Amino acid sequence: MGDSIPLAVAGFQNTGDPDGVQPRQKASRISSAGDVAALATLTIGGLVGLALLPAIVAARCVHGCYKYGKRKFAAIDPEQHVQDCDGIWPFINAVDDGGLHQFPDGTRRLAGYVKTSDGVRIAIDVLLPSEAQGPDGTFQPVPCVLHIARYWRAWEMRWPFRELVNRGEPWDFLLGPWKSALLQSGFAVISADVRGAGASSGTQSVVWSPRETQDTLELIDFIAGSSHAVPTARVRQPWSDGQVALFGVSYDAGAAVRAAAHNHPAVKALVASFLFGDIWRELFPGGIMNRWFLQSWCNVNSRLDNCRLSAIHPCAPLAMKGAAPASSKQQMIRCMAEHRENWDLMSAAGSVAAIDDPVLISSGESMTCQNLELFSDPLPSLEGKAVLPSLAASKLPVLLISGWSCVTSGTACATFSAFAGKNWRLLVGPWNHGGVQHVRYCRDTKLLKFPKAHAVQEFLLHHMQPKKPTPVWLKSPQPEAHFYLCGASPAWQHSTKWPPSGVVKKPLWLGPTTLSWEMDPWDEGEEVTQLPKATGAQQVAWKGVSRYMAMIKMMDLVKYKWNKSAVAKGHALLFESVPSAEPLAVIGSPVLSLHLRSARDQDADVFAYLCERPPDGRDLVYITEGMLRLSYRKEEDAPRHEKAADPEPVAEAGVVPHHSYRRQDIEMLPAEGEFTTARLKFFPVAYRFRAGSKIALVICSDDATHYVANPLSGQDPPFICHSKSHQSLLWLPIQQEVAAPSLTAL
Repeated sequence: MGDSIPLAVAGFQNTGDPDGVQPRQKASRISSAGDVAALATLTIGGLVGLALLPAIVAARCVHGCYKYGKRKFAAIDPEQHVQDCDGIWPFINAVDDGGLHQFPDGTRRLAGYVKTSDGVRIAIDVLLPSEAQGPDGTFQPVPCVLHIARYWRAWEMRWPFRELVNRGEPWDFLLGPWKSALLQSGFAVISADVRGAGASSGTQSVVWSPRETQDTLELIDFIAGSSHAVPTARVRQPWSDGQVALFGVSYDAGAAVRAAAHNHPAVKALVASFLFGDIWRELFPGGIMNRWFLQSWCNVNSRLDNCRLSAIHPCAPLAMKGAAPASSKQQMIRCMAEHRENWDLMSAAGSVAAIDDPVLISSGESMTCQNLELFSDPLPSLEGKAVLPSLAASKLPVLLISGWSCVTSGTACATFSAFAGKNWRLLVGPWNHGGVQHVRYCRDTKLLKFPKAHAVQEFLLHHMQPKKPTPVWLKSPQPEAHFYLCGASPAWQHSTKWPPSGVVKKPLWLGPTTLSWEMDPWDEGEEVTQLPKATGAQQVAWKGVSRYMAMIKMMDLVKYKWNKSAVAKGHALLFESVPSAEPLAVIGSPVLSLHLRSARDQDADVFAYLCERPPDGRDLVYITEGMLRLSYRKEEDAPRHEKAADPEPVAEAGVVPHHSYRRQDIEMLPAEGEFTTARLKFFPVAYRFRAGSKIALVICSDDATHYVANPLSGQDPPFICHSKSHQSLLWLPIQQEVAAPSLTAL
């Protein structure tokens, strides 16, 4: 790969940035005292590693023998020989991406700044494939993919570590393989740090601000030439053919979707992976703040924005310099100094108790969590329409990606259900947030095998640079959903809609300790079970690494280990069904409907976990969860997207619960002895229970590891009713036993 070149030098026209005129030279091998320290550390580490190598090998052998013996003498599991691999999907033609930690041969990197209409300098990298490079330094136009990066568009390594990664050039540790696949297919990949992050200047006034979206639209104009939407005059870059696809994961997906909704004429396709579409219901589910994730996420952002690498890991400064520079070191220091004024999300979140509580942002304006919702919140820039309806009206081909162990799976399914049009695809795998891990529930979690980068590559090629033969999964212009059914006999399934055909709601009645498909002949007398008291203790019901922890610590493998003592200590309630005679597939969002009798507490939280008790009676297997602060139990008519993602309504079940979460609708529990009802929705899942296993439901009153405590919960929580006149039920969306359609039949 060639030297980094600022935008105003070669291959960039009309950047609007007077500072980007001097070419940057590739860093020498040892350019600072930090490089010397890194070399010394690597040398000492290598010597220590050689000395310990015999002991490490011996320990591995002993551990392997122990695991083999443990498997040999363990109870026989009829599913143990069934292959559970998310990579078994024969519709992707894998392409060599040039290596895990390097771009393909012939890739050329250009780096510099683009000045926006309000004077902020946006740092960008332009990665050009060999197809875009003509003779004598000229350029050939190719289709482009734009990625807006919140977590640095690329990282600069210290010598000698940088010689081990990407031939010494900066590398994107989050999306590098994705970019490699796109470059291998002939796309130019443009990555830009959002304002207030990475090497860009400016300040982030709030997440996904309108100004941030405007920056993205101006970058599209920079690549493809000006449109009517942006007044700043731009000319098309010589390496661009005028076609732009938008791509992003997590935060970056939110930036891509908000820009795509503006229907820029150059945008031809969108890939949104792990998209947050309703922040309140994803990060304040049931009205309870997910403090662990929000605090951890804010800490990561603050450390990155201010380049405090030692706070990320004590050894990080020995291997990393920071965000990839786009110009001189002095320019980058000036830009990053502006990041100190970035909005403090956690401070704002601490004052929020309802979805419509106003929060003051750094621009001096106020907003609410409703303003970050993509389904129905109207935006002036979209002529009063919301983001996702505007996206649907644009007729763009859209690929939505999410995972069952991610809080964004509900957004992906609901978006597809309500708005999918021609050439839309939904892909939901057994993955954590970001799609790094294959969560296998009743087995150990493994790293991802599914070739997501190649799925993105094929999708964009098909819609921007069609080639023969057409990939099987993209042949039909009709929308298609592809999802992984986990649990017993795991496999990919395909449908032309979500939820798939044959899914119906069926109830399980809650007895004092049981789940029953038929209402037990209880006496007319009142049967009740009191909710557990909130403990405030860590990992009351589950130990290990949760789905929320893996959103930040993506390499910590998800593992839920049931705390057997939780029920005996009175910290959890456990309800179990009789063993199932046949496998049972649950696809969608279960709903727990509770009939409650008040005690003396004004409020309480309910955390419910859907589980499986394996046929051999071993520990419970965590599947999914839902929660609700009972003072938020008031419901309103469910919006279009939630109704669309719900199976055909059953009169007794009603539509999926939709709580308003508005401050005016907060209602404390009634007086002692009076009755009330509350319904809560679980995160969606696709899971098949094994024949002979039991369906289990665990209920707790707090999850202090992840969620904020309820200040009004006390020592006398309400009772769950089980009587004939006051029924509590668990509604499961169950797929009827019909053969899943083959892909060729769709």
